[in-house]
Amino acid sequence: MKIYIYSILVVFLLFSCNSNKKEENIKVKKSEIKFKKSNECFKDSLVNDNAPKYSYKFNVDSTGYFLTSIYIYSQSKCIQKIRTKKDIESKHFELIDWNFDGYKDISVLSNCGSGGCAYWIWNYVPKSDKYVYNKRLSEYIGLERDPIKEQIIFHYRAGFQEEFWDYYKYEKSKLVFVHGVFQNRWNDTLGKSWIKKTYTKVVNNKEVLSADSTMED
Repeated sequence: MKIYIYSILVVFLLFSCNSNKKEENIKVKKSEIKFKKSNECFKDSLVNDNAPKYSYKFNVDSTGYFLTSIYIYSQSKCIQKIRTKKDIESKHFELIDWNFDGYKDISVLSNCGSGGCAYWIWNYVPKSDKYVYNKRLSEYIGLERDPIKEQIIFHYRAGFQEEFWDYYKYEKSKLVFVHGVFQNRWNDTLGKSWIKKTYTKVVNNKEVLSADSTMED
């Protein structure tokens, strides 16, 4: 009798487990269908006005400081998945035309400090209709851009004494040096503060240097 009762209990438990698994599977399938049909996947999206209407989903881990991936959608279809695995300062995502080709690029804030800000950058490539990681611009502390002159500025400051600005422009998708400024500060024996600026520019495909020094008020 005991064996009979035990057998019934085992069958009942197995039936319950299978029923729960079926319910869980049904719930998962329903949630997936809902996810695809709704705008939930575009919750953190941006619209790129300079390219076909794309949407972007930035997947961040539970800490909020690690970007795992970026999904690019055309309407409801995912057309590109970028495995990023990058540390980030905050959930600061933008579309910026870094290479001045008329198409906005994916720009993610990496970190900011006294020396400036750094970004993770993926350029949009019209020919392939894909975003490609820009190793040259990414993670450089002090990266800036001049939208008027369409130039990229590598700005570095080493405390109070040294600071430089290197200006580049894009020519046929390649960065080309335009000019640079190196600034040096110091105090003389009388306690007067001085600034020396060394200028670099390209003349006939050669770099030419010039310098001047001034006393600060």
